[in-house]
Amino acid sequence: MIKDNGVICPMPFMQMSTTANGYYQACCVAKAQLDFTFENTSPMEFFNSDFMKTLRSDMAYGDMSETVCKSCQKCYDQEKLFGKSKRTDALVHPVHSSKKVNDVIDKVKYSPDIDLEPSDIDHLKIKIFGNICNLRCQVCTPHASSALAAEMKKYGLYNGPTLLNSYNSVSKEKLYNDLEIICPVLRQFEIVGGEPLMMDDALEMLEWMVEKDYARNLEFRIITNGTITNYEFLNLMKNFKKATFIVSLDGVGKKEEYIRNRTVWDEKVEAISHMIYAGVNISWSNTIQLLNIGYLDEIQNFYIKLRDKHPKAIIAKPHMNNLLMYPRYARSSNIPPEIAKRYLKKYESLNMNMSNLHTHINSLENASNNDHFLRGMQVYKYFDEKRGTCLLDEWPEFEDYYSNVEPKIYSHRT
Repeated sequence: MIKDNGVICPMPFMQMSTTANGYYQACCVAKAQLDFTFENTSPMEFFNSDFMKTLRSDMAYGDMSETVCKSCQKCYDQEKLFGKSKRTDALVHPVHSSKKVNDVIDKVKYSPDIDLEPSDIDHLKIKIFGNICNLRCQVCTPHASSALAAEMKKYGLYNGPTLLNSYNSVSKEKLYNDLEIICPVLRQFEIVGGEPLMMDDALEMLEWMVEKDYARNLEFRIITNGTITNYEFLNLMKNFKKATFIVSLDGVGKKEEYIRNRTVWDEKVEAISHMIYAGVNISWSNTIQLLNIGYLDEIQNFYIKLRDKHPKAIIAKPHMNNLLMYPRYARSSNIPPEIAKRYLKKYESLNMNMSNLHTHINSLENASNNDHFLRGMQVYKYFDEKRGTCLLDEWPEFEDYYSNVEPKIYSHRT
């Protein structure tokens, strides 16, 4: 376990990540570093850049420096609002707080300017294959979903490119040269979208890993919306030491169809079953927000039924630890007090063993009706008019607020 000095996070000492635009970041929720792209910087060059060295050194010595704040503010804001974050989760994670990571932290303390080795990297998370996606999720952005980008462009809400794929401008030789150095000593490799199961470039990279015989010693993960069955992907999974599909799941049935627009629930359940039949481990990414804070028991019950249906499969319990920060109007802490009380009463009567429920109970106990909640109602009403949906079909408890606002769109950061 890593001792928390109020600043340190194990992530920059053991991994790196990229955005769909091809920018590097210290982890998947850290601020993108606009000076470092896959066009001008290889993975090892970024891992040993002056920025990463400063970030690691400041964290190791507990210095809440400008570098740390600018990169990692999202986690510190989450801790103020919810009492926990990806950083605090990582500090107690068995892998992230292992002896190997502590040894790397000690190396940095002893020599802050040290170049770390590929063997110091535990996992690599790549998000450079673009934003192609079939869904238009309520809390997503056009940079992460081509379908949402097309819709927002249609209504004059977005003027950027519909389809992003920074991999097209990457120096493949430079990238694969670094991967040849990193992969033999890497524990885990992860691909994030968009929707990875729609990405031919991602498939090409996995085929390369299989051909080079790196796959048999690698744990592979993707984050998928779970609505697509890609048999080429599934057939490759048997070549990896371990394969885990992290399925985004924010609701069950019609609630999931609303939150993750264009989802067909029955087809999603079938696609998840195909993953299980292919021998893939199933894990979950649950984004906790105002539309599911009162219905986490439904997600838990779906997991239990799926586990009971497939008793030999490896299906992880939902952690319920991805606390939404943006868009601000969709935060779970915005729930009006009288609705929060109703949700609290339900959870009290259920007495369920859910991960991180205490965090969400605390959020509901401190919830308050404010302008952000009303802004959320305006946004949902706007998309309801455009998509032919209705929030109140699944959330009738919001009627007094929903019916008294005009449809309107706000910035994703609002």
